[in-house]
Amino acid sequence: MAPREVRLLLVDDDPSAIQVMARMLSQYPDQRFATSGQAALRLARELTPDLIVLDVDMPGMTGLDVCEALKADPVLADVPVIFATSNDPTAVMQETAFRKGASDFVTKPLIAVQLTARVRAHLRIKLLIEDLKRNSLASGATRPLLGTQTPRLLIVDDDIPSIYVLRNTLAGMGDFHFAKNGDDALELARRLLPDLILLDAHMPGIDGFDVCRTLKAEAAFRHVPIAFVTRFSDPQSEMRALDIGAADFIAKPYTRAVLQARVRNLLELKRRTDAELASVREHLQRVGDARVADIVAAASDAIVTCNADDKVVLINAAACRMFGIEREQAIGSPMQALLGEGALIDNPAQNAPARITIKRTGGECFPTEMSVSRVGDGPDRLTTVMLRDTSDRDRLEAESRSRNEAETASRTKTLMLSYIAHEMGNPLNGMLGFAQLMAADDKHPMPAVQAKRLTQIQASGKHLEVLMRDVMDLGRLETGKLTVELRPVDAARCAQDAAEAVSALAQRAGVTLSCPLGTAPVRCAADVGRLHQCLLNLLTNAIKYNRPGGWAKIAVTSDSHAITIAVSDNGIGMDALQRQHLFEPFNRLGRQLASTPGAGLGLVITRLLVEAMNGQLRVESEFGQGSCFTISLPGALDAAQDTLNRSAVVDLRATSAATRGAEDKP
Repeated sequence: MAPREVRLLLVDDDPSAIQVMARMLSQYPDQRFATSGQAALRLARELTPDLIVLDVDMPGMTGLDVCEALKADPVLADVPVIFATSNDPTAVMQETAFRKGASDFVTKPLIAVQLTARVRAHLRIKLLIEDLKRNSLASGATRPLLGTQTPRLLIVDDDIPSIYVLRNTLAGMGDFHFAKNGDDALELARRLLPDLILLDAHMPGIDGFDVCRTLKAEAAFRHVPIAFVTRFSDPQSEMRALDIGAADFIAKPYTRAVLQARVRNLLELKRRTDAELASVREHLQRVGDARVADIVAAASDAIVTCNADDKVVLINAAACRMFGIEREQAIGSPMQALLGEGALIDNPAQNAPARITIKRTGGECFPTEMSVSRVGDGPDRLTTVMLRDTSDRDRLEAESRSRNEAETASRTKTLMLSYIAHEMGNPLNGMLGFAQLMAADDKHPMPAVQAKRLTQIQASGKHLEVLMRDVMDLGRLETGKLTVELRPVDAARCAQDAAEAVSALAQRAGVTLSCPLGTAPVRCAADVGRLHQCLLNLLTNAIKYNRPGGWAKIAVTSDSHAITIAVSDNGIGMDALQRQHLFEPFNRLGRQLASTPGAGLGLVITRLLVEAMNGQLRVESEFGQGSCFTISLPGALDAAQDTLNRSAVVDLRATSAATRGAEDKP
């Protein structure tokens, strides 16, 4: 409870004493005052206070009479009352006051730190009990009777005679346990969980203040009252003890009756607290029991319970859906018949999850994971089976395995082809070298027929050389070892160079090749060699898969963010199925038997190279009408400066796995 929310009632027949108390308790500004017992009762009943400081000796209705009337009122019974008396209260007076319901005593002349510490301690206890009551009443729980078990008291003191005196003084009030130092006190308290701890303040090692602070920081001791019983009776020690969580501070020497009265008061406080805690726990248990059925019914897993006769006594909605059966049909039916012969629920070892196949009433089979639990024995035994349909999980796992196997096989195949292509390079270079020497030998000219055959050998060798280069490029792409150098590149100049490189091929195929370009440079961020390779692949396809009299075109456009290079033609084009498989390696889309040379790798390499240069490759095609392949690259001014003018090894393994594709158009 925050200080400003606390409401105090200060009662004394001496107005000057009320003024003194009001100043000492000024941190609680909501104060009401009464100078007689009747006025105090009237004010308390008008507006319930949180705590009452009450003079004992008043004319007419005494403080003891007021306290007795307060405790008889159900609304005011739990309000703590601290008596203030002008003289040291006698043992009889204190015993009577505690019996009538007093919470504490302070002696005039009042000491500010002592009074405020006592008030804070009792407000803290009151707040604790009110919180428990609120939880209990809000839950509708009934309050159980106070416990009747014998209280457990822990006495902690390094002076053995003092322990014996305390034990004899409190004989018959509970079971006693003892500790002579702070370490033993903490260990014994945690093991014993006492109802009350009587604690000396000053001990060697861990003193009483540290013991109290340590225990109050633990949840198990939040509701256990701790009382200091010590010869150090100065106000500062008392305030220190009460502020760290102590419920009382009793100075030595004490009288037998006073000590007994205070201990009875603290044990009564503990019983009340335990009663409220038990009430809250009882309600929570009832709520949990009442909601179990709702929890089971709403569970996403199938839950079925059978009795000792194997008859189904509980089945939730998920299980009804799983088995394709109505609840009314399932209740009372044999559990084993419902689960099938593969479910060995009677096997005592069947506790770990097991995989079984379930068959629905319609005959459909599906895999499940089953776990079994049992409660009770003999005729009272209940067996509960929890089932989870693993069809989706199994499918995803199978797909993942297949994908991993396919990727592994593809990488292995690519590495093997790269190795073969590399090893074939040396003899191929020798063949092409000798062919060139034979063609250039003017001293020993070949007949025309032989010269023509030599030209075919050279063309085939060049084709094989291009194929091996593509295979090795694909291997480097898939193993993440391809090097790209991103620099500012004139895309228009690169497009023009590519067009000139394939102009002879276009002329032989009877295809008109155009390259409508402006005079101003159009700069993009790219690797000039790799971009040239991509454009050659696209232009070669536009010519190879065209028809005599057809056309092919390469055009470069730009906007504020990207440079676009489009290669279009009016050739044979592709249908929807061919477009779907366009980027699969070595897939020539049904054109394997055609006379047009190709391996089905060019387009997959082109796309991976474009993506390595932070670009995109798009395709549009209609069967019989032609195709358009578009490369989009970032402009040189938009490219990050730290990626320009430097060479980087780009890891494309993830990209190549995701875009595993083919190459040439068919």
